[in-house]
Amino acid sequence: MAEIKSTLDLVMEKTKNLSLSAEERQGQKNKEIGSRIRGLLNRLQDEAISLKRFNSEYQVLKKEYSLMGTGNKHLIKEICDQIELARDNQALFNLLAELKGSDFRDLLSVLQEFQTVLDAAAGKRRKLLKAQLAKTHFISGSAVVPNLEDDAEWRKEIGQIRAEFETKLNQAKMKLLAG
Repeated sequence: MAEIKSTLDLVMEKTKNLSLSAEERQGQKNKEIGSRIRGLLNRLQDEAISLKRFNSEYQVLKKEYSLMGTGNKHLIKEICDQIELARDNQALFNLLAELKGSDFRDLLSVLQEFQTVLDAAAGKRRKLLKAQLAKTHFISGSAVVPNLEDDAEWRKEIGQIRAEFETKLNQAKMKLLAG
C-alpha cells in the first residue's frame, strides 16, 4: 500500500531547495522587530508596564536584534503608526519626549486642532438639533441633549473632518520620521 503524505510533508518536500534572500531575511527581521515593539507600546499604553520598564525592555530588544547603531528609528516608526485622532496618545507622547531629538510639536498641533474643530462642530450641531426639536416637537429646555451619534448628518460631517485631519496627521508623521 502506498504511503499517504501529509500536507506538511508535501510542502516541505517541494520547498526543500528554497531559501530566503538577504532582503527577505531583513524584511522578516524588521517585521518581527515591529511586532515586538508594538507589543511593548501596547503594554505601555494599557499601563501594564511603566515607562522605566518599557525603556529597559526596549534596550534588551535592541541588543537582541543588534539595533544599537540604528538610533530609535524602529521605535519612532511604531509610535507614529499608533498615534491616532481622537485617542489618548499621552503615553506615546511621554515616550517621544524622552527620546532625544524627537520634535513632535506638529503632531500635537494637528491633534489639538482636530479636537478644537471637532468640539466646535459638535457644539454647532447640537445647537441646531435643539432648535429643530423645539420647533418641530416642542421639546426644549436645559435637560435636552441631542444624541449626535444617531444623527446621520453629524456622522457625515465627522467623517469629512476626520479625513481632512488624517491627511494632516500623516504629513506630520512623515515629517517626524524624516527628521
